[in-house]
Amino acid sequence: MNEIEGGSLDEREQAARLYATYGPAVYRRCLRLLQDREAARDATQEVFVKLLRNARRLEEPEAALPWIYRVATNHCLNLRRDAGRRGEQPLDGALELASHASADLPGRHLARSVLSRFDAQTQAVAVGVFVDGMEREEVARALGISRRTVTRKLDRFLERARKLVGGGEP
Repeated sequence: MNEIEGGSLDEREQAARLYATYGPAVYRRCLRLLQDREAARDATQEVFVKLLRNARRLEEPEAALPWIYRVATNHCLNLRRDAGRRGEQPLDGALELASHASADLPGRHLARSVLSRFDAQTQAVAVGVFVDGMEREEVARALGISRRTVTRKLDRFLERARKLVGGGEP
């Protein structure tokens, strides 16, 4: 966060607000992908440096969380890929995670295909709840929407996803 430390008071305050709002979601995403608490903490800080370089994209709450998830996911996957290329396996559980991922490649492809049929906010709600294990209240706060809206979007997501997976186009 060195780039921010030298910044103006407004920039530091903005960084603190963003971290308070999105920090837990970014950390959970990094932890889920890296399977290592220390690596997830480091990755969270690195992700925030990237996010703060493009802070204007965070001004729209509806689009912010999906973008944040993409940045965090890509960063963590790059860390894993780079470690693999160097022949390292520094992350506990990385082999186990990789074997589960490759064993369920068709399932991952199906999940991505289903998610792509929904708007960005519904994608953020579904990933937050089903992938990152966030509570509905947490998702609602992070997206700036009501808990009721989160529940409604989840219900619609599940109904439509079942139809898509079952072969029937909604």
